[in-house]
Amino acid sequence: MTDPSSLPRHNRATSYDVAAAAGVAQSTVSRCFQLGSNISEKTRAHVQAVAARLGYTPNLLAQSLITGQSHAVGLVITRYTLHGSPGLLYALGDALSKARKRLVLLAVDDDEAVASAIGDIQGYPLDGLISCATLEDSFVTQFQAHGVPVLFFNRLPGRVKADSISTNHAKGAGELAEALLAAGHRRFLCVGGPAQAPVNVARMEGFLAALRKANVEPIGVLHTDFSYQGGHDAFLEAAASGVRPDGVFCANDAMAMGVMDACRFSLDWRIPDDLVVAGFDDVPEAARSSYRLTTVRQPIQRMAEQAVRLLEARIKQPAAAIQTILVDGTVVARASAPLAPISPAEAASASGRRRNGSAAGPA
Repeated sequence: MTDPSSLPRHNRATSYDVAAAAGVAQSTVSRCFQLGSNISEKTRAHVQAVAARLGYTPNLLAQSLITGQSHAVGLVITRYTLHGSPGLLYALGDALSKARKRLVLLAVDDDEAVASAIGDIQGYPLDGLISCATLEDSFVTQFQAHGVPVLFFNRLPGRVKADSISTNHAKGAGELAEALLAAGHRRFLCVGGPAQAPVNVARMEGFLAALRKANVEPIGVLHTDFSYQGGHDAFLEAAASGVRPDGVFCANDAMAMGVMDACRFSLDWRIPDDLVVAGFDDVPEAARSSYRLTTVRQPIQRMAEQAVRLLEARIKQPAAAIQTILVDGTVVARASAPLAPISPAEAASASGRRRNGSAAGPA
């Protein structure tokens, strides 16, 4: 066995250096760093201890060429999603880690920016790809042709066949609208994200469809960038133009919290006395005492774990039937928009108070 201190200095220790120092074959070193390899724990511990002393780390690219698996999964995600639902990245990363997979992240500005950035991840030896952004059919086909299955998370695939798991955004938003209507609200302002963003489209269509079913038309539909500041500024601009809602639906929680702060700190409008505000996602901040936001909860952790199981199954059985899974969200009632149904007399009284209230409150 070679004394590690006698080895020549390299910029980076190699598996051959570890083999010489540990007194084993180079192939044994490689196997000691492969998941599920058939090697004794005693040998693995010895070799890895020597590797640690030498500062050796395995070359994952080289390993993937030998084994045909990199244990790496790509994740394409938009910055809108990262800002609005940061828990989604953590949930997927945690689920992949439990499955002993490594995450390779590609963050893009929005769905339109994917095409120019997708090449940054195509060169990696991936076992699979999870996309939280819209991908062109041709990109999906290219990945699949190279043996990389694609799964869409909170997105639906286009015409190409690919697995997907998504919250039923339209249904959740529709159920929230029905609950707000049952509570007596009729003058709705809807604040959405980018007009063409698939998640925004589904949530807004679901909410507006429920209003139409009740013969209620919104007093305004706005589009901004899914951010807190976007919701805040868009609402102040609408209020300055004379818009006076009794209910505001935002397509995500970040915008809803921006609207709430605009009401409280710039307009001196009281929530929920002067108007109610509701969002979608149920991010951790939504439950904090400063917001107590009524919203639609996405079961992100459960969806992430199911997504990784779907991807693992696809890797093992590429020809299996495609799965499209829709998961129901849950309406969560909090102080920003109490949802207990009220009587017609109470609704009329509340409406009268809004019409005859002070100039600081919406009419």
